Amino acid sequence: MDKANQQTVGDYLYESLYKEGIRDVFGVPGDYNFALLDTLERTDGLRFIHNRNELNAGYAADGYARLHGISALITTFGVGELSAANAIAGANCENIPIIHIVGAPDYDKQEKGLHVHHTLMNGDFHVFKRMFTEISAYSTVVTPSNAKTEVAKAIQMAKDYQKPVYIMVADDYVNELVTEKDGEGIVPFETDKETFAQAMRHIEKKVSDSKKPILLVDTKVKSFELEKLIQEVTESLRIPVASMVYGKGSVDESSDQYIGMYAGDFGSHEVRDRVEHADCVIGVGLVWADTNTANYTASLKKEQLIDIQPHYVRVEHATYENVKASDVLKEMGKLETSIDTAASPITFPYATALETEDKALRASNYYPILQDFIQEEDIVIVETGTFFYGMSQARMKKGVSYLKQGGWQSIGFATAATFGATIAEPNRRTLLFTGDGSMQLTVQEISSMLYYDCKPIIFVLNNAGYTIERYLNTETKEQVYNDIPTWNYSSLLEGFGGGAKHVKAKTTAELQHGLRQVEKDDCLCVVEIVVNDPMDAPDYVKQIRAFKKEE
Repeated sequence: MDKANQQTVGDYLYESLYKEGIRDVFGVPGDYNFALLDTLERTDGLRFIHNRNELNAGYAADGYARLHGISALITTFGVGELSAANAIAGANCENIPIIHIVGAPDYDKQEKGLHVHHTLMNGDFHVFKRMFTEISAYSTVVTPSNAKTEVAKAIQMAKDYQKPVYIMVADDYVNELVTEKDGEGIVPFETDKETFAQAMRHIEKKVSDSKKPILLVDTKVKSFELEKLIQEVTESLRIPVASMVYGKGSVDESSDQYIGMYAGDFGSHEVRDRVEHADCVIGVGLVWADTNTANYTASLKKEQLIDIQPHYVRVEHATYENVKASDVLKEMGKLETSIDTAASPITFPYATALETEDKALRASNYYPILQDFIQEEDIVIVETGTFFYGMSQARMKKGVSYLKQGGWQSIGFATAATFGATIAEPNRRTLLFTGDGSMQLTVQEISSMLYYDCKPIIFVLNNAGYTIERYLNTETKEQVYNDIPTWNYSSLLEGFGGGAKHVKAKTTAELQHGLRQVEKDDCLCVVEIVVNDPMDAPDYVKQIRAFKKEE
């Protein structure tokens, strides 16, 4: 073998990441990933992004992948990877592809079953890999003799299923030469042509027979990068399009075809009537979960539904397996139809003119202000809690990238994900909307933002606790466990290194004035929205509480 033409395991791994368009790798150093990080440091075109802890690193990699298509994360064995497990589980739930690389103890120590630190002291070095198998699309141990096959397979699985994958590498193998001559051919998921033809015949008949069709998009549209195809179908068929709550950001909300959010009993009754009275609902990437269907008050009949999922299609009561959503949507964009059911005007929740009278801040007056502040091409990141539901009703302008964690709903996700988003798209304006409770879980990542000169605008809703939890618990009046300490955000920013601006607003006039100032500043800004009533919330959240009281 000509060693000059060979690569080390680490070099091959990073070259593979680079080919996928990854330019930044998130993580935290640990003594079992030093070889990985040393190799990364001398790899042209890649840089290591140092997070404050592994959980935040996982969230940051998630935010990066939502904008960039795929991301990478490095943790150390045991203590590091388990700290990131919550973020990886969330990425699995949300269909976010993260290449999770774990630096493990030297191979000979593993072979001997030695009791070394960061293990369970039982000589089992695969226990954590087995754990991650449950929350990853694929998990593998990479060695010099299998590197080409296993790295390629892991990356392909992440892309095919839009889920995280797990790669463990022993520390002493990173600088070993790859001995595998030729990797096994990795075949990406492809559509079965015969099944596809059958599905399209059924779809075409269903669409052509309909008089009141509608397009309903959900979260997998965004995670499987189907937005452009959705736009082509909407424009080709000239039909109205609505979004599920999880699917917020999957469609151009500035379009005349867009009619709003379909959210069962909790959302607009105008939208609900149009969706549920349609004779053909073209659903794309639907996730029929409790918080996505307003506690299952959303209701679609199978006989009216074309259910397009990433790897299969259901039309009425027939299921067509091994059919890619992208192929179906491409073909649907070519359908010829005489139907013209362009969306007639509809009333959007925050469409009223902004108030001129100065009033104490409440959900009824600050949401329209925030909607107005968002510009075209902004990145909007929304935290779990009242902001998740309140901002779902705001109409986004053209080109806005809208990030949220609808299904997993881990509080604290959005702050660290904002850091990842600003690394992925440093030239776009990024807005984070989070609550004071959520902020306290992952606030350390503001330090990372300042260190890497990121300049998001961070809106913190200060209402003295977990308001969403207060609404969800309808049985207990005194919920002391939902109260939180009061923070001084100005001092906090100074402690994180300074160079940031803090704006505090208690009234509509103060908020509007503060936002005008923020638009002029070229720095990280925290806008503190102070609401005195701890039970103030958007109408959507009030609907959730009313429903729970009747259960």
